[in-house]
Amino acid sequence: MWPKKLFWQLYCSYLLLVGVPVTVITWYSADSFTKFYRTQMVEDLKARANLIGAQVENCLPAASRNTVDSLCKALGKKIQNRFTVIGIDGTVLGDSHSNPDSMENHGSRPEVISALRGQPSVSERFSFTLSENMVYVALPAYSKNKIAAVIRTSFPVYLIEQALYRLYYKIAVVVFLTALFAAILSYLVSRSISRPISQMKIGAQRFASGDFSFKLSADGYEEANQLASDLNEMARQLHERLATITEQRNERDAVLSSMIEGVIAIDADEKILTVNSAAEKLFSITQEKCKGKWIGEALRNTEVHEFLLRALRSSIPVEKELALPIPGQIKETEPLLYLQLHGNALHDTARKAIGALMVVNDISKIKKLENIRKDFVANVSHELRTPLTSIKGYVETLQCGAMNNPQEAVKFLGIIANQVERINSIVDDLLSLSRIERDSEVTPIDLVMSSVRDLLTAAMETCRHKASAKAISLELDCDASFQAKMEKSLLEQAIVNLIDNAINYSEEKRKVVISVREDAVKKDIVISVCDEGIGIPHEHLERIFERFYRVDKARSRKLGGTGLGLSIVKHIVLAHGGMVSVTSVPGKGSTFAVHLPLLSRA
Repeated sequence: MWPKKLFWQLYCSYLLLVGVPVTVITWYSADSFTKFYRTQMVEDLKARANLIGAQVENCLPAASRNTVDSLCKALGKKIQNRFTVIGIDGTVLGDSHSNPDSMENHGSRPEVISALRGQPSVSERFSFTLSENMVYVALPAYSKNKIAAVIRTSFPVYLIEQALYRLYYKIAVVVFLTALFAAILSYLVSRSISRPISQMKIGAQRFASGDFSFKLSADGYEEANQLASDLNEMARQLHERLATITEQRNERDAVLSSMIEGVIAIDADEKILTVNSAAEKLFSITQEKCKGKWIGEALRNTEVHEFLLRALRSSIPVEKELALPIPGQIKETEPLLYLQLHGNALHDTARKAIGALMVVNDISKIKKLENIRKDFVANVSHELRTPLTSIKGYVETLQCGAMNNPQEAVKFLGIIANQVERINSIVDDLLSLSRIERDSEVTPIDLVMSSVRDLLTAAMETCRHKASAKAISLELDCDASFQAKMEKSLLEQAIVNLIDNAINYSEEKRKVVISVREDAVKKDIVISVCDEGIGIPHEHLERIFERFYRVDKARSRKLGGTGLGLSIVKHIVLAHGGMVSVTSVPGKGSTFAVHLPLLSRA
């Protein structure tokens, strides 16, 4: 198989381009030299045979066999070739190297037969006399225009082969040196061409891996230098563009992750493109698991799915409110998670819809505040309507003649006064609650480090008379070293409200324990008011601190409560930067805990 690397392709191509012509030329030259050398040897033998034949022809008619043999031997020593004179009957008349008497008849030799016919002949065959291959040249010798003998010259084939071998060796050496030079030159040329391309390959791999600091060297030929410069410039531009894209992506991710609104984007195939952290919390999903999945498969909510489809197909923004159960909620008696969905189609430059974007706002708090406001308006109206109705009824009774009866008039006026006092208490509590909220929002209240024990002692003294009336004992468990930052009058009002509630909802001859402890984990101080009263059912605990919320409305009104006491407690504690909590067991009592930060010991 042809090598795939450029270097080897170039190198092998150059070797073939040089090797094939050199091989052909070498073979042709060697063959031509061989033929030329053999031709020259034959011509030389013919020339010598002609020279010898001219001398032999002069003495043939009268010369004896010994004379011819002596002439052959004498001439053979001078020209170092073998000469043989053969008679027309095939008898050897003379030979430069052998004794004619010992030589067999040569009349059957092919070259002799051809020469006797008057045709010069060349033959290469094995010599039985010399036991080696010889090249023979036979020419007819004439006397009085008749063939009188055959002059034959010969030359050993091995001498021709030795001469050719020496020539072949020289040619082989020249060819080898030429091939070696061509191979080295081809290697250098191939390397000079492939090396810049190999460097560009390495550079491209580094660029593909994100290493744009790598620079290609421009030390090759002109085209490679230009390409290296272009690749370096491309890498620089890619680095700048990727840096810009990365920065924009990071900014987008930072914006999306910091948004309190949930954001979900889908493509034209209804597959999720992105989900921010707010949407993950709202729908209990994760970006890693949802990306690339169908919206219906990821959210499993038909209403959201239909809304996104409507946004994808609509040319105008769409909106919808959706109520869902809170994720992880076991009971779905009422939807507690209210979402407001805003959807819009995403378009490309050709105004073709390529996806849709949905922004989700959690309006649960707003809905809750609306419900609280509605309940508050209804409760205020109810709380005020009851005494006002009573006052109106008794005034009408007095107007109808009851005022003429002094005893009835005094009784009715007393009831009217009580109802007016009740209205006044409600208004005072509302004003107090409003003032606490307003002051804490506008400017923080002025907190001073004070003794917790002194505060609780003052609150207990305020409630002691009411507790004594029901034979309820008030107990205090507080280390004198506890101190906290507080606005003493406000916090005392909150503690008084808690103790007053504990007394109101406890049976006679019970006890109320006020204790203080330090929470080392949360770094705060906890003031607990624990009673042995009727307790609060579990379903009411979440709403116990709402305005006008009562567990037992009849008993609360009978005790003269306005329904605002615990709400006032909550806002006072919040103004101190703390929190209030409650635990209760129906029939065994309740414990209200006030958590205040910035604990300090004297």
